[in-house]
Amino acid sequence: MTSVNECPVAHGSTATDIGSGESRPIPGNYDRIGIRTAIDFQRNGILEIIERMWREHGDISELRVAAKRIVVLAHPDHARAVNVERMDKYTKGPSYDGARTLLIGDGLVTSVGKEWKEQRKMLSPFFTPKAVRGYAPLMMEDAEWFARRWEGRAGSHEPVEMLSEMAALTASIILKSLFSTTAQDVREQLQDAVETMIQYTSGRQLNRFRPPEWVPTPARHEYEVARQRLDEFVLHVIVERRKLPADQRPADLLSQIMSSETTLSDKLLRDQCVTMLIAGHESTARTLAFVWYVLATNPEVAATLHDEVDALPQDISLEDLKDAPYTLGVIKETLRLYPPAPIYLRDVVADDQFGPYTVKAGSTVLVAPYFTHRHRDFWSEPERFDPQRWMNDAEYGMHPYAYHPFAGGNRVCIGKNFTFMETHLLVILLARRFAPVTVPNYRPQWRMRGVLGPDNGLPMMMRGRTK
Repeated sequence: MTSVNECPVAHGSTATDIGSGESRPIPGNYDRIGIRTAIDFQRNGILEIIERMWREHGDISELRVAAKRIVVLAHPDHARAVNVERMDKYTKGPSYDGARTLLIGDGLVTSVGKEWKEQRKMLSPFFTPKAVRGYAPLMMEDAEWFARRWEGRAGSHEPVEMLSEMAALTASIILKSLFSTTAQDVREQLQDAVETMIQYTSGRQLNRFRPPEWVPTPARHEYEVARQRLDEFVLHVIVERRKLPADQRPADLLSQIMSSETTLSDKLLRDQCVTMLIAGHESTARTLAFVWYVLATNPEVAATLHDEVDALPQDISLEDLKDAPYTLGVIKETLRLYPPAPIYLRDVVADDQFGPYTVKAGSTVLVAPYFTHRHRDFWSEPERFDPQRWMNDAEYGMHPYAYHPFAGGNRVCIGKNFTFMETHLLVILLARRFAPVTVPNYRPQWRMRGVLGPDNGLPMMMRGRTK
């Protein structure tokens, strides 16, 4: 994958003339058998393939593998059409079957139609800005726990794996928020189980020549063990929680869901819980890890952020977040250049028109915020990390879909408010005391394996700050 500073300038077709009526073939690549593409996927990863197509063909291109058509969309107008204007032509169909079967079942992320509407209506009240404020104390509590953990490592020349560090922190927070679970050994086991399940699921989705699921490969065995561990834990908590009178249940997300007017089966409760467990810590952990990386590699940005967080009261409250706009700008800019979900898929259920190109029903569209966020028509010096893009209401003048790290429309990530509050608090509380640095000669090799991350990990060394 090319580095951020080497990302190409998109060119060619745009979406300004959506639905013009004229039709011609979508430019792209055709692999009749699929062997060449499968090798390319394994060797270089999906982001590099998409980047090449974007560089060569512009904002809309098509990858045809045998009978499969994947249309890559990089223009903000494309994202708006798929998410809002013509969302009835797009759904989460076969492209999400792997996640349904192997990972999160029929929860909010993968459900469609009436079932999705009912789930969204039920869950939305629990994720409003006001509702998520109730989880701030446990976030602050875990930030203090993690600060003590890092104090013992500050000054050491032994690096830590920052992705794993942040996953431990966010897993602890989501387990407390969702289940009121505090046991460290449980957190570690579930964190490992979730990571194993994600890697297995994403590996199967990207490998066209994967063996059938019934083949007893080592990877399949590890997945089965991980899934059993996760399911046994979640279902046990659900069964025990049902035994308690409503007024004796802990005030966590599971209890709120169980007390809603919609009665869910144990299976669907499991699916909702696993969806929130995975989405509630994996993506946030990566965002936090990437924040530490950009601070370590952009010293002027780090200095400005440190000045801001140092000026805040020692005993911070949620009201103090408004006095840390630059820190929030760092988080938003990190999500621009390093969105944990760099692409997302939709299955086409009715023909659609983008300028002179017809996207056929039965195709899959791949919406690519990773490249939309680098589009020179919408971003000045798009490869440069610049939190000032988000200061003084500057974002209100931009195209609404030039930036969509949480997707958009009715299916925008329901945990967006939770994530922003969590990352804002944790960065402030930890950056006041620590300034992790990258190991010498480190250069990330960005790749997507279900989510975005460096293929070579993110080793960093702890450094305490003196004011």
